[in-house]
Amino acid sequence: MNQSRPTGPAALRESISLWVICLGGIALFKFVLARVIPPAGALTGAVAVAAFLYGPEFYFRRRGEVHADYGLSLARWPRDLAHALIVMAIIFPLFAVAFSAFAWSLPRLPPTLAALLAPYGTPHAFSLRLPEKFLELCAGNAAVAVAEEFFYRGYMQTLLERGWPPGARAVRFLGVPMGRAFFVTAALFAVGHLLEPAPWRLGVFFPALLFGWIRGRTGTVAGAALVHGTSNVFLAFLEASFYG
Repeated sequence: MNQSRPTGPAALRESISLWVICLGGIALFKFVLARVIPPAGALTGAVAVAAFLYGPEFYFRRRGEVHADYGLSLARWPRDLAHALIVMAIIFPLFAVAFSAFAWSLPRLPPTLAALLAPYGTPHAFSLRLPEKFLELCAGNAAVAVAEEFFYRGYMQTLLERGWPPGARAVRFLGVPMGRAFFVTAALFAVGHLLEPAPWRLGVFFPALLFGWIRGRTGTVAGAALVHGTSNVFLAFLEASFYG
């Protein structure tokens, strides 16, 4: 059955309702089913990936839309790759310096404050180390990055922008308008990470702004997914190098 694309309040209702359904379903699996059947806990990540990849299909397939209408496409892969490489070349060295300073300062903060900011203790002597199960880590983060970027920057950001089109007052950065939908998408992405209940998980709001900008700049989620997945692996590499 073909339906018209939702706009205005209808687009907002669809996107927010699916976000609630998906997060609620993942929470039910993680905190209820996985506790009743402990081996099922190992499948929580796979359940989240499936929910984010296939949940939106319930809505957009009935309208005759496909994944590419929400940015999941490699049709512009040279542009996506170029943007991803440029962003990582700029951001990763800066982040490595910031992480080093953070690792040094965290043990010197009051313990209560330190526990709110990160799950780390006192760092060991720095030594370049790969995380354990490195290839498995890369594969897992690739799947998670594609699923989350399609759901948040592809599906949700698209629908929220139909409900809240960026107007003349929207902040613009290198040609990308960043209106209410842009920031709400990043906020929902951060809140969704509280399924792993810890206040420092809300810090993903800031990289979400970067992923949203890449999505707006390239028109697809491929570049954002590449930066997202590689960032997760790079963070794991820094954690292994500083904390063993």
